Amino acid sequence: MNIFLLIFLWLLPSGVHASSLDRIVAIVEVQDLLDKEVKPQIITQSDVEELSKPLLSKLRQSGETVDLEKIWAHSLDELILRALRAQKATQLEIVVSDADIDAMVSQVERDNHLPLGSLPKAMAEQGIKFEQYRQGLKDQLLQARLINRAIRPLVTVSEEEIRDLYESVKNSPQAEEIRVGQILLQVEGNAAPAHAEQVYRQADMLVGKLREGSSLETLAGQYSNDASGLSGGDMGWFKRGELMPELERVVFDRDKGAVIGPLRSPQGFHIFKILDKRTQNRKAVEKSKIKARHILIKVAENASAEENAAAKALIQKIDRELLEKGKAEQGKAFIDLAQRYSQDPTAKDGGDLGWFGEGMMVPAFEKVAFALAIGEVSAPVRTPFGWHLIRVEEKQFLDPDSLDAQRKELTERVQEAKTRARYKQWLRDLRLRSFVDLREK
Repeated sequence: MNIFLLIFLWLLPSGVHASSLDRIVAIVEVQDLLDKEVKPQIITQSDVEELSKPLLSKLRQSGETVDLEKIWAHSLDELILRALRAQKATQLEIVVSDADIDAMVSQVERDNHLPLGSLPKAMAEQGIKFEQYRQGLKDQLLQARLINRAIRPLVTVSEEEIRDLYESVKNSPQAEEIRVGQILLQVEGNAAPAHAEQVYRQADMLVGKLREGSSLETLAGQYSNDASGLSGGDMGWFKRGELMPELERVVFDRDKGAVIGPLRSPQGFHIFKILDKRTQNRKAVEKSKIKARHILIKVAENASAEENAAAKALIQKIDRELLEKGKAEQGKAFIDLAQRYSQDPTAKDGGDLGWFGEGMMVPAFEKVAFALAIGEVSAPVRTPFGWHLIRVEEKQFLDPDSLDAQRKELTERVQEAKTRARYKQWLRDLRLRSFVDLREK
């Protein structure tokens, strides 16, 4: 899908105030007692029409018969979720500045090999208003920051999950990817059996229509409760591990064009269609693991400037003490200083972290540690835990097909799948505990 159109499909409503000619269709307000109050947000008829316009235009051009009421309802649902998400970000003091959006615009221009500053003209040629496009970029960045703040810290990946994924990919010389289309009919976990059965029958009916040749775009736009419905159900490309295991097991080995479902998950009933498949030869990338020590002076990520400066000054003092030692003496000196100053549990062992590979430490620490030579000591490094000095003692290069070499990538795949599922559940829960006043159409 064209990158401009893909982002355009995720636009937020451009305003919260209804003019005298623009009817209010919903008023939305997050109601979390423990968080600060936010102003209610108004969703207007034109907001809904604007969001549904790209999908409707595409379906009409293809000659598909569409149910305008269903597409209207799903567009309104999506706007309600976006309004709640924006309000929650406000409560958590998450902001996106104009400079942040300008940087994203420049990145889109680079990715599409466009001259700097030419994106507004490219948008206009596709009939897309640039200010609405910028609003869509802002919503994407706001969502990413909200996930990083509220969802990602709650997601853990177990060693068993990493090993299971490794076992599923290790014997294939090629990296498999599938492009998946989806229709999701939402059912809460505590729904009455009769209601769940009714939704299942509707899902089964949609499976039949797809197998008879009906368009996924048309059915997803009218029936799907997932945000991807507004882009015709296209969820994009996935590698193994990037879908939840219970879904991946039944879709990954199917042929292009296959329709699978209905499948039950905590979200409801899923219908999948394999839109495309591709394989790429695995690239052997040199990986290593290292044995290292560190000295940590703790300071919280949200500490005051004074607290951070004090911790930094102490780590710099320790660094100067090390530099006063000759190269041959630095190994023993590092152990002594770690035992004397470090505020990490490893202090008693001279800061010994043992062996670790990529993906096992926080990114800021890992980036510096893996760039060091054996015997080299880093400059002070800031992480969410505080200020560190790092010394690498040994380094081993790994078989690129080994678990240790692939651990970081496999961990990230599992984490993304679990984060995506948890975020969707979080959004549904937020909707249930919020105030939503729907006005008659």
